[in-house]
Amino acid sequence: MSLFCNPERAAFLGDAPINLVDALSQQKRWSVGLLEVAFSKYCPLTFGIKNMGPLMGLGYAQYSFWPIWSIPITTYAFLPQLALLNKVCIFPKVLEPWFLLYVFLFLGANGQDFLDFFVTGGTFGRWWNDQRIWHIRGLTCYIFGLIEFLLKSLGISTPGFNVTNKVVDDEQSKRYEQGIFEFGVHSRMFVPLTMAAILNLLSFVQGLVQVFGGNNLEGLLVPMFLSGFCVVNCWPIYEAVALRSDKGKLPTKTTIVALLLTWVAYMLSSLIFTS
Repeated sequence: MSLFCNPERAAFLGDAPINLVDALSQQKRWSVGLLEVAFSKYCPLTFGIKNMGPLMGLGYAQYSFWPIWSIPITTYAFLPQLALLNKVCIFPKVLEPWFLLYVFLFLGANGQDFLDFFVTGGTFGRWWNDQRIWHIRGLTCYIFGLIEFLLKSLGISTPGFNVTNKVVDDEQSKRYEQGIFEFGVHSRMFVPLTMAAILNLLSFVQGLVQVFGGNNLEGLLVPMFLSGFCVVNCWPIYEAVALRSDKGKLPTKTTIVALLLTWVAYMLSSLIFTS
């Protein structure tokens, strides 16, 4: 609902998927559709600004280009962590002027996002879950939607339309009410998400080992903070991998595939960083 039209009585009621794979599959379809509009003659940056004005055109453009956020999100989820594991510094040190730019960008972006939630009656918990699911989308449905759009643009066949399953059982509903993530089945979209969770945990531990081993914290602060931030966001994934026994846990197959691909990514990064 709009910020300026938000009545206490719900103006719209609908049924949405409550398990992660169906929710992400739905978002992937939307991502492909958004990119098809963004790179058509009805692009909000051209057709939209011309017919609706710059502000509304830019507003629609924000949504139509959403899937492209998967590129920086994926980069920051993997590259700094691989560099940290290989003991390579790619960020400025604390005392360098460029360090302040990263602080400003992180605090500015997240602070503005939280302020938007706060002024509309949101809470810190809701904001935290929103930014978490935004990062999850960047590693799953956005990047897969972007890849599918590129393949379709090149004339390469892609999977057909999948109907979202909205049928849930009592156990799923109970876990949903408790705020527990519902994985349950193996999905290729869960693989990069699990890889990021594993890689960030390993890199954060590696950073702690370097700090306690006498290395200078100045060069490790940014990548360690980034890894720690990701680790906190990935806590539901660690639970689904190791701590849960219900049907909504992450399948063992997904974990094994993610572990193997994480090892491959580390070996390739070692060749690149040490060459």
